[in-house]
Amino acid sequence: MSFTDAMDRALAQARALQKQVTEAVNKTAEQLKPHVEKSLEDARELQATLAKHAEETGEIASKQAQVTLSHVNDYIKIGNEALRESAERTRETALKLVEQSRRVVDAAAAAAKSKEPD
Repeated sequence: MSFTDAMDRALAQARALQKQVTEAVNKTAEQLKPHVEKSLEDARELQATLAKHAEETGEIASKQAQVTLSHVNDYIKIGNEALRESAERTRETALKLVEQSRRVVDAAAAAAKSKEPD
């Protein structure tokens, strides 16, 4: 195998790697999102139940429901932040991986364009 053939092969492998990384990052973000969204939906249902319970019960039970409701509100806030942060962190990581894979592709392309060593 000539140097040019080896570099062409390396370039093809680098491009395949770049594609795989991009696909993996997209799949991870896609897989996480429905689970977090479902948990937020459940938390919102609990929030509505607790709010109704707090209105309909005595003072002590109402205070307990309010404390729990506060925790649910925090959960929803954190869950929404997690969805954003997850997407942002996934994007940041993906950009780093894509940039690094570009460097690999660029280096392989430059090597493939250069002449075979004597």
